[in-house]
Amino acid sequence: MPSQTSILRQLAAGVVVSLSLICASIAVAQSGRRATPKAPAPVPTPTPEPTPIPSKPVDTKPEFRFIVAIDKTGDFSRISLQAFSGVIRNCADRLNDSRKVEAVVSTRDMSRGDAVRQAKAETEAYVVWIQLRPNTFSGQVEINGDPYNVFVQYTVLAPNTAKQVNSGNVYPAAYRNQRIRVPTSTSDGDYYLNQAARGAAERILDHFHLATPKIRTPFREPMF
Repeated sequence: MPSQTSILRQLAAGVVVSLSLICASIAVAQSGRRATPKAPAPVPTPTPEPTPIPSKPVDTKPEFRFIVAIDKTGDFSRISLQAFSGVIRNCADRLNDSRKVEAVVSTRDMSRGDAVRQAKAETEAYVVWIQLRPNTFSGQVEINGDPYNVFVQYTVLAPNTAKQVNSGNVYPAAYRNQRIRVPTSTSDGDYYLNQAARGAAERILDHFHLATPKIRTPFREPMF
């Protein structure tokens, strides 16, 4: 008959074996269990950059200013007012073809003395003074002659001093002799006088080294 001591030893050994088996089962179960994946970190939402506000263009100040005036007080009463207006408008329009120029038309007639006083009163603007002179040998208006037989005489006076810096004559006959007729920017006045006025403006631009390309659309003069 086994002793009490041997029975206790067998029971202890059985308890140890059982505990070992339980521990092994737990280890196997844990090794076979899949690790729970971690949730991905949230992607930060990019903050939209503010739309740049376009800067306003800087107003470019013209380098040259001109006041275009004409003397209507001569012996040219037979020439229409539209012809006088066409001359100064076309001269100013041609000057304004340059981006460096701002030309305006005087709202009043100017004699030579008026033009000098205007120039002396200006701090920046040159005065372009225009006269229509008779294109005759005597230099006088012919009573029965063509009232439009004239040429454009221009004088440029400097601001402050009224010093004459440029002058010249432009003859409409030079444009009458051309086979190609070019439209002017305005329809008022005499076509050839307008062309002569634009020619005077081109000479002024050349004097100040502000010449611009001549953009001309050919238009043939109608045959009569």
